[in-house]
Amino acid sequence: MQPIHVIGGGLAGSEAAWQIASRGIPVRLHEMRPVRMSAAHKTDGLAELVCSNSFRSDDRQTNAIGLLHEEMRRLNSLVMRAGDANQVPAGGALAVDRDGFPPR
Repeated sequence: MQPIHVIGGGLAGSEAAWQIASRGIPVRLHEMRPVRMSAAHKTDGLAELVCSNSFRSDDRQTNAIGLLHEEMRRLNSLVMRAGDANQVPAGGALAVDRDGFPPR
């Protein structure tokens, strides 16, 4: 079976690669870092949060973003599991500790 190529190791690319691999399908994740860095990135890790540590509202009853979070959790999302494990107080938002967050 030929591997599926995923371009970029940000949140979406990391999640896509993990979902593909968890189904037993070969996957190749292509990421520019650490060979090439950008001003926004501070680490060479995958799924690094660069602009904010907030995933916005986590209220699945009244907010579309919160509903998306719930759907991702039901689909066994690696990103949401890491977010939940590294959550910090932020009212109704899902905010995470930036240093502990990146899925491992």
